[in-house]
Amino acid sequence: MWPTLVTVSLHQANAGLHSIWLLLNEHDSNSATILTRWLFELAVNLSYIAKDVAARLPEYLRHGGIPLTSEEAEKRQEELQKGSQPEVKDIVPGQTWRRLKDMCCDLGSDWLREYETFYRYASVPTHAGAFTLGENYQHLLEQRLPSDSDKATVLLTASDFHLRIAQIAAKTFPNNIDIKEVEKLREECSNSGRSLRNS
Repeated sequence: MWPTLVTVSLHQANAGLHSIWLLLNEHDSNSATILTRWLFELAVNLSYIAKDVAARLPEYLRHGGIPLTSEEAEKRQEELQKGSQPEVKDIVPGQTWRRLKDMCCDLGSDWLREYETFYRYASVPTHAGAFTLGENYQHLLEQRLPSDSDKATVLLTASDFHLRIAQIAAKTFPNNIDIKEVEKLREECSNSGRSLRNS
């Protein structure tokens, strides 16, 4: 199941990064930031599971309602054959499988710093806070577009989260993805981010 999860996650990350790029080309940095926040969450979950796949992957999958044994699969098949409509609470869990902050703490200080800075910042437009709505209204009135620097920051941040997922994929599929190339891209991304912050 681990290779499948990594493949699906990399596919989602690729699609997310492409969507972020399209949004930034349309000068929609808030929507791009929201998608970048989602990309961060994807990277955290995958990185956290990667630290102990044997223990963490089954818990993650069960939380999502994915059967892991033939008995669970048969039970799911029987439910589907009955044709009964499941309730939303049976499909979508009411809470996350792990608190994001706890996973970031487990992953180390870099992840926790991203959680405390970027994630908190990106949560404002994600939850349609009044601050963001007011700011967007002002931008529309003034016909003000996001700066090139703001757009570059979002794209570099998103690229870094994407490359963290790509690193896990490279470790999972060493014959298909060159980890040295992925690490080189991450280093270039980090250097570009530092240059942008210092300019």
